[in-house]
Amino acid sequence: MEIGGFFPYEKNSSETNGYIDLVCPDAGDVRHLMSGRCAIYFCLQDSMLTDTKRTAYLPAYTCETVSGCFVKAGYKIYYYDVDHSLVPQFDDSLIDKISFLLICGYYGFSTFDTDFVRACRNSGVTVMQDTTHTAFSPSGPCPDTDYIAVSLRKWMGVASGGLAFKRAGRFGVSPVPADEEHLKIRDSALRIREEYERTEDEALNKKSADAFWKAEWMLREIFDMQEGDGESLQTILHYPLADAVKKRRDNYEYLLEHLPVSSSVCPVFPDLPQDTCPMFFPFLCEDRESLMKHLAAAGIPPKIYWPVPPFIDIEKYPGAHYIYDHIMSISCDQRFTRDDMQRVADVFQGYMESR
Repeated sequence: MEIGGFFPYEKNSSETNGYIDLVCPDAGDVRHLMSGRCAIYFCLQDSMLTDTKRTAYLPAYTCETVSGCFVKAGYKIYYYDVDHSLVPQFDDSLIDKISFLLICGYYGFSTFDTDFVRACRNSGVTVMQDTTHTAFSPSGPCPDTDYIAVSLRKWMGVASGGLAFKRAGRFGVSPVPADEEHLKIRDSALRIREEYERTEDEALNKKSADAFWKAEWMLREIFDMQEGDGESLQTILHYPLADAVKKRRDNYEYLLEHLPVSSSVCPVFPDLPQDTCPMFFPFLCEDRESLMKHLAAAGIPPKIYWPVPPFIDIEKYPGAHYIYDHIMSISCDQRFTRDDMQRVADVFQGYMESR
């Protein structure tokens, strides 16, 4: 079986996992949405009830589905750059110009300056944290946030993976009904992937991926404030969270210890803090394409997060530009064993020896 790929449905626990409290124990309101971008857009629509300035400050290194929410909502957008360690390069001079700040972590790691976030909040700027990349990290969210949005589909097999949190008060907007056709396609992709992981039939792997991408492209056209389905919410609330966190951390630490050292392929995060649960294992690569081909041929499909969003003039953000051109990641999630991680290390070693 490949090491990577989309999630299947997985076995859940009969016990609840306390995930809502992990994300935001003092939330005034929580809603389950069809996807992460639906959750972001839902929070934006609530903020717009009082935000007449509608000027946002977003990361230049981000997914187009994130910045696309702000474009759809009609916000004026400023972007902040990141350095090669994915640390945001905030500009203090923009605080007076913005009304909304979006912060996020990357690949499980929180890298933003909390003092800047606090300064924005103290100046009346609304702050949202997108915790999609840090969804399982025990560190929890930044306390100086008004909203939190998360997508869980990169962490578990779930059809509707969006959650929206408002820290103070209730949401003043209401979700619209879920798109049943979209959820049907998601469900099919998850069930076929489950069968693939049981049988290792590569035809099923392709069929599952085709269904997944059909749903993804459909979502880009239809996303709004669609609510999630009840079955997905139960999956989120009963997912074996503690086991997943431990396995992800163990796998990441094993890779840190056993991957060959190279100046041309470097881990973005060479240390794993206690309060961090990795989403993937990211690298910066001088020759990304050749490494990706080598890994894919060995059944270790790598990921690139993300292509440059069409809304950003990336030449203005050299740090983010470099990241977009050089970053890739591999899976180290709870489905995989130490033997799988050794297989990854062996494939990397083979690549280094062939250079």
